[in-house]
Amino acid sequence: MNPVLRHGGALVLAVGLGACTPPDPPVLAPAPAAPAAIAPAQRPASNDDMAHRPIDDAPAPVVTPQADEDSAPAVVSVALDHAGDVLIGQRFSEVEAEGAWHSAGLHEATQGRCEYYERGTLPEGVAMMVQDADVVRFDLAPIDDSGQVVIQPGPFGLRLGMARAEALQLLPRGATAQPYGEDPEAGESLLWQDPGSDLAIRVEIVDGVVSRMYWGASGAVDLIEGCT
Repeated sequence: MNPVLRHGGALVLAVGLGACTPPDPPVLAPAPAAPAAIAPAQRPASNDDMAHRPIDDAPAPVVTPQADEDSAPAVVSVALDHAGDVLIGQRFSEVEAEGAWHSAGLHEATQGRCEYYERGTLPEGVAMMVQDADVVRFDLAPIDDSGQVVIQPGPFGLRLGMARAEALQLLPRGATAQPYGEDPEAGESLLWQDPGSDLAIRVEIVDGVVSRMYWGASGAVDLIEGCT
């Protein structure tokens, strides 16, 4: 046989065998990491920050294993730095003209250092404490204790009237319990400090249920008597 033909036939055979070889499997992108149970601490609030979220954000979908009834639910939305469009650390003068505000009338008693406001651009049932013209805290309760039923949820899905055990399940790990004020019989406070910022939340428990809650700058959250 002609050497050229013999080599050509071998080449055709090699090509034919190569065509029968299955292709390499595609390289798959790595699976995305599972989202954390607790959202990372948000960056400090900025007056230029326009990405405001309501405190009752719809949580992002999270795929988690089936949990038993005693397991605490995953926390996927943390909002201790704002209520509606109002940010902790923001000057009240920046939002004053954006709505009709109702104040507690403490301006004169505190010589202008501290005041409570509600309505305006805040969600229904939420009030805010303003110290030295800065927003420092939000309260989930009417400022005049009018008995209004507040259905607006607070951070982590906490609600007024919720049982203590349920509130503890919703709070992140690390929450501490302490007597409310100096009288142990008056109730207790559940306090959680965000380890990544100066933000905190305090939940007051009276007769076994959530009666009020406060969130924002930790120094203001700790004030039992508020402006007074």
